[in-house]
Amino acid sequence: MKERQLSKPLSERTNSSDSERSPELGLTPQMPRKIVYDQLNQILLSDSTLPDSLILVNGSDWQGHYVAELLQAQKLPVVCTCSGSEIQAVLSALLTRIQKFCNCNSIMPKPVKVVAVGGQSYLGAVLRFFVSQLANKMSDWLSHIKFLVVPLGSHPVAKHLGSLDNRYSSSFLDSSWREFFSRTEPPQTDSFSADIVDVAGRIIQYINGSVVTHQLPIAEAMLTCKNKTQDEDSCQNFVPFVGVVKVGLVEPNPGSLGADFEEGLALSLAVPSTSPPAHGSPTGMMKDSATPPPSPSLSGGLAALGSPSMPHGVDAIGLQVDYWVSSGMEKRKDGDPRDRSNKITLRCAFRSLQVSRLSSSSSTETGFNTMSMTVVTKEKNKKVPTIFLGKKPKERDTESKSQIIEGITRLICSAKNQQTSLKVSVDGMEWNDVKFFQLASQWPTHVKYIPVGLFGYNKPPS
Repeated sequence: MKERQLSKPLSERTNSSDSERSPELGLTPQMPRKIVYDQLNQILLSDSTLPDSLILVNGSDWQGHYVAELLQAQKLPVVCTCSGSEIQAVLSALLTRIQKFCNCNSIMPKPVKVVAVGGQSYLGAVLRFFVSQLANKMSDWLSHIKFLVVPLGSHPVAKHLGSLDNRYSSSFLDSSWREFFSRTEPPQTDSFSADIVDVAGRIIQYINGSVVTHQLPIAEAMLTCKNKTQDEDSCQNFVPFVGVVKVGLVEPNPGSLGADFEEGLALSLAVPSTSPPAHGSPTGMMKDSATPPPSPSLSGGLAALGSPSMPHGVDAIGLQVDYWVSSGMEKRKDGDPRDRSNKITLRCAFRSLQVSRLSSSSSTETGFNTMSMTVVTKEKNKKVPTIFLGKKPKERDTESKSQIIEGITRLICSAKNQQTSLKVSVDGMEWNDVKFFQLASQWPTHVKYIPVGLFGYNKPPS
């Protein structure tokens, strides 16, 4: 495969408009609701003071509404958002108020704790506006905000934070919290389980007790999508992410919703014959939980979109994956490390492909700024001759092969059939009609990390 060249120089990409980085804003333009500004005005009272915290809640499902009501009853600074424009309005207002505070005071402000209450795609939406709005500000602005992650539904980043901080894990990853928010309907007001979970109490303890700041590295996904509405046949979208990029159909095991949702996933690929949705666009924004949401929504699975002639029930798709491994991470059998310039290519039928920016314990210790990739490929067993004369050799059933590759600095993925379009999920948001995509382990601007609050790090084993 020829290496793809970016159509825009770095300076243009890093200063691109919000509509380019998050095209759902341009596709579904909507002004923030009046209630969002009303809630903001109650929190940002004076230019000379800043709030200690500001709680952003995904209001597109019952889980978010339920949490928002509990926190508002405790007189906490809550803003309930239902669209990207509302998230943008809140972050813009907060940054403007921080600027005014700095103009009025000679002392540096304490970091404002911005709590993101929602699923993985909600955190992804917050991240996109954080990256775009701080791209043109000085580096010291990165110390003015600290994000706290409160997961509702599937959330790989929260699971990663729980591996670093046992107290965080016991607060938001235990079975009672997961089971409570995996329900399809809100609990009754006198529900005994609501008292057991103590949602507001856990969040308040997290806000008050998050004394450690963990820097989550930000990676870049560049997606080249079909663009049939304009003169050019394709468009590029640059999306920051901190968690996981997936290709393939992700179907939750019905019995696993109450357990660990991420580990109860059955991975496969499908090729629907229906007409594809909007070209080069994400299909949803802030929906990760089990409840059917109002629009916009994030559908439950990822698929490969093929030509109409492709059959139903296809459980794998031919992909070509080119990736580059950091020197020292990948070694040959003779023990010599691969040269950094070497490109490694996988060309086969994939059942699933997942790339994670969340560091494993080994990569954290060695300080490599890399990604890991988990692939499940479809492989046919060799033909086995039968003992009966006159019969052709039979071919055994196909089997899956799974492997994990670490130390990846860059990756390019495309379908082997150029007529096939991919559906790709970036931190929980789906993108349709993707011709190919490229991942880099570092975001290209100075905003290379998002500061996240923790209670503290686990003590290393003695």
